[in-house]
Amino acid sequence: MAISRIPPLQTLRALEAAVRLQSFTRAAEELSLTQGAVSQHIRLLEEELGTRLFNRASGGVHPTARAQSLALQVRQGLMVLERAFGREPAGRRPRRIANAKTVPLIVSVMPSFANRWLSLRLAGFRTQHPDIRLELRQSVELARFNGPDAVDVALRYGPGHWRGLSSERLMNEEVFPVVSPHYRHGKLPRRMTDLARCTLLHHSSQPWEPWLQAVGLDLGVPNHGPWFDDAGALLDAAVRGEGIALGRRSLAQADLDAGRLVRLWKRSVVDVHAHYIVWRADSPKLASIDVFRHWLRGEVAKEGP
Repeated sequence: MAISRIPPLQTLRALEAAVRLQSFTRAAEELSLTQGAVSQHIRLLEEELGTRLFNRASGGVHPTARAQSLALQVRQGLMVLERAFGREPAGRRPRRIANAKTVPLIVSVMPSFANRWLSLRLAGFRTQHPDIRLELRQSVELARFNGPDAVDVALRYGPGHWRGLSSERLMNEEVFPVVSPHYRHGKLPRRMTDLARCTLLHHSSQPWEPWLQAVGLDLGVPNHGPWFDDAGALLDAAVRGEGIALGRRSLAQADLDAGRLVRLWKRSVVDVHAHYIVWRADSPKLASIDVFRHWLRGEVAKEGP
């Protein structure tokens, strides 16, 4: 009989809890161990694997990419074992659902990102993960993670720091001017300075000034063009030929591929904001959230740098 190289179950539990809570102390409290015992479990596992699993710092411990990957697999394995023996995973009390075959995951997402990026890829998620049912809530308002209308995970566009929540950068955003090929009967601006004589479409949270400054233009941007508070509506107006929009790559790519929009020039700017996945570190649906996060990262990787 071959000797199993699977680490002890307590070691695996220590790894999963330490990664999820990002704290040896909190992991020890959850598992009814001492902080030293959790640290010892992690140290022995690192020796066994020959790699560092946590970066130690004065502010706490931070799991490496290898640790996060291992913890995800351990978490899924523990859930299988807990279900097999009719018990709930330690430290969690998942809500019972009518259909035990699927787990509902409530996702808050901006309408523009939902319609122009996420919805184009959801069929693949349903095929790969039929046991997770995504329920999208489209809103421009920040979702609540507590209370009767709480969501499980959110896709947000912003600076990346939300108090009391865990977040992970999904992708940066590149912005550049886009326009319908039929704008002004196809007489598109050839030089950047021609923008001064064009109708510019404005978005309340994506002003033209940073892009103009980055490319060295001082046009005194006219404000007589229409303003929009939704990035999707902004691009729809550009498709209709109402003016030139400063588009985000993730939202404009489908229209660019279809020829409904064309990109003006090659100069682009990486926005100071980015797309983030946001969730509660103590969510009872961490396993499903991790699956969703991993799938999202895979979809972004398909698009290349």
